Amino acid sequence: MTEIKEVHIGQLVKSVFDSSGMSVSELARRLHCERTNVYTIFRRRTMDVELLAMLSKILNHNFFEDVVKLYGLTCPHTQLNIQIPLEEFNIEKMSRLAELLTNLNTKP
Repeated sequence: MTEIKEVHIGQLVKSVFDSSGMSVSELARRLHCERTNVYTIFRRRTMDVELLAMLSKILNHNFFEDVVKLYGLTCPHTQLNIQIPLEEFNIEKMSRLAELLTNLNTKP
């Protein structure tokens, strides 16, 4: 049985944010939230797909690709190659991506 790594997505987001040069105030403004919510995001071990898509677009970084790699989400019989340009992120595409990843992980 494959061991699943624990990924702390908030720390990953903070790491990318720190190298972006953006201020917490600017990130909060773009997320339409308070500054304190940004710090809460950095402390989250998990987060929903919609928020991760927004952060990917704002920070110009594909967190979904990171998550796929960090969790080792591969299927031995199928090559998964999902590429969505950051400017095309939307809720519908992220929901479909989440569905595809769920299906991959539940198949024997």
